[in-house]
Amino acid sequence: MPRLIGDIGGTSSRWALVPGPGEVSAPVKLPGYNPSSGNAAAMQAALRNAGLGNVEHVTAYGAGCGTKARSDRMRAALHEVWPDAALVIESDLLGAARSLYGMEAGLVLILGTGMNAGLYDGSRLHLPMPSIGYVLGDEGSGADIGKHVLRDALYANLPMTLHKVLFPEGLDLPAVLEAVHRSTAAQAFLASFAAPLAAHAEELHVHDLVASRFDALARILARFFTMEQRRQVRACGSVAWGFRAILKEVLAQRGMQLTVAEPEPLPGLLRFHAKEL
Repeated sequence: MPRLIGDIGGTSSRWALVPGPGEVSAPVKLPGYNPSSGNAAAMQAALRNAGLGNVEHVTAYGAGCGTKARSDRMRAALHEVWPDAALVIESDLLGAARSLYGMEAGLVLILGTGMNAGLYDGSRLHLPMPSIGYVLGDEGSGADIGKHVLRDALYANLPMTLHKVLFPEGLDLPAVLEAVHRSTAAQAFLASFAAPLAAHAEELHVHDLVASRFDALARILARFFTMEQRRQVRACGSVAWGFRAILKEVLAQRGMQLTVAEPEPLPGLLRFHAKEL
C-alpha cells in the first residue's frame, strides 16, 4: 500500500509518497502546523490542493507531537483532509531518529528553530532530558542563537558589518520588543536572525557566539546522557546543517563526535519507510 510521509514543522511541512519498495516521489513543501500553538487551516487547504491523489495511509512526524493531547490534535487536523485514511502520528524527534539512524542506535539531536534530543535504541526513543522550550531552554537552537545576536545588536556589541547584514534598514527597538514580548510567533522571529549568520560563520564574532551556545547545549547533554550514550551524535535541522563545522568542533571538545548532520529528516524517512513496503 502506498504511503504518504509528512515532516511537519510549525511554519512549513514537507510531504512525499512512497509508492512501493525502494520507490519515492519528489517532496512537496507546504505550510506547517504545530498543535501546541498553531492553526491547521493553511496546511489543510494546501494538502487538499496539492494533488497527492487518493491517500490511504499517512505517517506524519510533527513538531509538538510528543504528547498524546497534541498528537491527537494533529490526527484530528489530518483526519479532516483524509477522513478514510489510516493515520499514524509520531513526534519530530522520532522522525529525526529514524531518518538519521534507521535501525541503529545512538543520540539524536534536532537543532532548528528549537532544540530537542533523545537516545534512540533502534526502535524506541528514550527521553531523559525535558524539552522546556525556547524561553527557558532550547540551547543552541535558532531561537537561542537569534536571541543572543539580537541582544548583542541592542547593546551595541555587534560588529557593524554584521549589523548591516542583519538590519539593513536599521534596528527599531519598539518593534523588536513588540515582536518578542507580544507576538504569537516570537520563537520564529528570534530564529530569523540566526539563519543569515551561516554565511558568516567564519567571522570571529559569529563563530564565538554560536560556539558559546553550542557549548551550553553540550553541557546540558552531558547532564542527561552518559559518556557512552553521547559518544556519537547525529543531528538534523537548519542550525545543525548551517553551522555543522562549529557544532562538530564544540561537541568534540566535550568528548562527542558529530558523525552525521542533515538539513531535514524527510529524505532519510523516505528511505526508512520504503524498506517497510
